[in-house]
Amino acid sequence: MTSWLQPLLLGAGFGAAFLLGRAFGDGPATVAAQDGRGPVNPAPAPVPLPTNPEAAPPPPVVYNEDNGAAAVSSNGFLAVTGSYGVGTSVLYLVDTVNRQLAVYEARGGGMDQRRIVLVGARRIDLDLQLRSYNDRSEYEYDRLERLFQRGGKTADPDVKTGLEPANGRK
Repeated sequence: MTSWLQPLLLGAGFGAAFLLGRAFGDGPATVAAQDGRGPVNPAPAPVPLPTNPEAAPPPPVVYNEDNGAAAVSSNGFLAVTGSYGVGTSVLYLVDTVNRQLAVYEARGGGMDQRRIVLVGARRIDLDLQLRSYNDRSEYEYDRLERLFQRGGKTADPDVKTGLEPANGRK
């Protein structure tokens, strides 16, 4: 066979198989559901519409992944959730009594991919005593404190933007 005929026949075979699969196949959604790779959160059941429009319930509140963050506080704990990436969520758990922080990552997906992982934990009592750390604000704390002590009437001639290199380095 000539050198150009083999790739042509191979491409035609793949194209025919693709078209037959699209025409007669169950589609990727059914295959994904059979493999356990369906959506992490199934779609909510449709709400039947009432026949009397005056008695219609209020529309449900739906939050998409862009607005998926939530915070809850109870019994000395603060829990904040959010998402990053597809199918990955993060939980920040703060014990406000013992000043402890724990961060967890949760992933969805297939049975072998689902997991909850402790990313890190630490006591934050000393962190909260720092006056400044990695601070790139417009005013340094001491300079801002002096400005407030003067009543804020005198403008500081040496204002920083926070964009200068740290410690004079470029």
